[in-house]
Amino acid sequence: MIPTELIEGVELLCLDAGNTVIFLDHARLAELVKRSGHDVVADVLVKTEGEAKALAESGGLVDVPWTHRHLPGAVAWGKMVGTIASRAGLDAARIPALLDVAWPEHAAKNLWCKVPTGLGPALDAVRAQGVKVAIISNSEGMLERLFTDLGILQHFDLVVDSGLVGVEKPDPRIFRFALERFAVSADRALHLGDVFATDVLGARAAGIRHALIDPYGHYAGRHADVPRVPGVVEVARAIEAARRG
Repeated sequence: MIPTELIEGVELLCLDAGNTVIFLDHARLAELVKRSGHDVVADVLVKTEGEAKALAESGGLVDVPWTHRHLPGAVAWGKMVGTIASRAGLDAARIPALLDVAWPEHAAKNLWCKVPTGLGPALDAVRAQGVKVAIISNSEGMLERLFTDLGILQHFDLVVDSGLVGVEKPDPRIFRFALERFAVSADRALHLGDVFATDVLGARAAGIRHALIDPYGHYAGRHADVPRVPGVVEVARAIEAARRG
């Protein structure tokens, strides 16, 4: 059940990308970790991804030198991927090599690439009711190409990729690209994402309603004041139904 107060009067639906409209392929990452010298299964990486999200709140993510960290969005990407692997048991000395191997794979096809069933029709239906849908993502400047390859780009009215605009969540300025483009006030927007440290804190700073998507229970027992929703598809359907009356 989606709370009425969360969706009432929403004119702009802002969405994080990773683990919101495109989900991490843990099996692909597990294979990359294995190639870097540590045998791990996908289920372990599901768990350690949650640990990495928690560490993001305290500045505790692993940060190491590696070849491509100078590229747009690469520092944040490397911290997250490196921490997920580190918590899964990959030796710290091997993390730079993992990132050097994983980055070209990620650039060719994003490690976050699994699309929820029914995403396109749900977004198209809510857009048909006059709601604008925008991606607000800390990414590496390659989202539009990825979305084109995945066949989902046409379901969004705007893609704001921090790798291109130079502002990352939780900086509230990144949300202004969408608010100003569609002349929507912050109190008429809703942001959905999977990371408290970026999505929730960023939306709060921008004065935007927000909710966490947490399919793996990474935030179980934490941040009880933040609404949880099952996913984008369910929220889009609820907004569409509310606007139809």
